[in-house]
Amino acid sequence: MDWQWFGATSDLRRWEERSYSVGVEAGPGDGDKRDRHEREVALEMPGPPEADGVARRLADAILRFDVFPPRLLTGVLRRRPVEIGDAVGLQYPVVPGLKLFFAARVIDRFEETTDTLWRCGFSYRTLQGHPACGEETFVVEKELATGKVTVALRSWSRPGLWIARMTYPIMRTLQVRAARAALDHLERLAKPDAPLATSELLARRNLRTSLL
Repeated sequence: MDWQWFGATSDLRRWEERSYSVGVEAGPGDGDKRDRHEREVALEMPGPPEADGVARRLADAILRFDVFPPRLLTGVLRRRPVEIGDAVGLQYPVVPGLKLFFAARVIDRFEETTDTLWRCGFSYRTLQGHPACGEETFVVEKELATGKVTVALRSWSRPGLWIARMTYPIMRTLQVRAARAALDHLERLAKPDAPLATSELLARRNLRTSLL
């Protein structure tokens, strides 16, 4: 994790050379957190995604990592859309003049259709120095029979650094806050001309969130 003071430049190159977080390739353990943040954001006509529809628009946003509101997290990438093997950097503002910077590596990018579901997105795995140790998937899904479009962030994680272990309640709060902000951001991309009222946003925010 890099501490960036007063506009320091993010050095993605150093992170591209790093290995995965220690133990992350073995997968989640019994005590690790498993999160599923999901929200239905739109309704299209049944069948495959419409060429200029919400599902395709959200897929494009996810693959270029336009997932979080810029005020909360800023992505740092060498190219968009992401490809397997790419490092994805994240800048997180802590207080005015100070940001944290850390990164993960894309391990999967997919677009697939089953008999009932179309889905598109990618997964990344944390690199050594990331405050968390784990994996996360960002995905948009469309039910072919109903046309329902859902965005989701699904992950497992545990603290990856001693400072994260020491401040884990704070880290956990920030994790959940970021995931819910991502759902809000993606829903706004799905409905740019129809922002939700604050009360409706709050009601939906917890609708399909599973924290284990």
